Amino acid sequence: MRRQQIIDNLKNGLKTLDVANGGFVKNFYEWVINPHEVESYPLIVIRDTEDNVESEEVSGSSKHSLKVEIDLLVSDAETTPAYLRERLQKILNVIKDLEEQTLLGDYVSFKSNEIEFSYDKHLVGLGKIEIEIQYYTEKWRI
Repeated sequence: MRRQQIIDNLKNGLKTLDVANGGFVKNFYEWVINPHEVESYPLIVIRDTEDNVESEEVSGSSKHSLKVEIDLLVSDAETTPAYLRERLQKILNVIKDLEEQTLLGDYVSFKSNEIEFSYDKHLVGLGKIEIEIQYYTEKWRI
């Protein structure tokens, strides 16, 4: 399945930001729903939320536009707007490199980014990036 390959490539590329590799992220998740303990921050969550498909009658192929959300959650000392902006840029740099290596499909669009803060015992910062990945498959394939 091409969709799973793309998500796996994205996840593996983002793991270059792991603390063990000299990066800033402790944990990586795909589609996690449960709230996390602050001790596991900073963490990244990847979600492939929607795939709009256009099937072509003549070629028998399908064009996919896959929406992907990437959340970065940080807490305490790292929780400043400047810190989140800097880290979101590092995430975008990884995505750019993966696109250049054609590991994320045929074209990647940077759709949006946002920053939010909340407080419940600890200050928590959320940085969010939304991208759209276009790729082709045979008809009836994801």
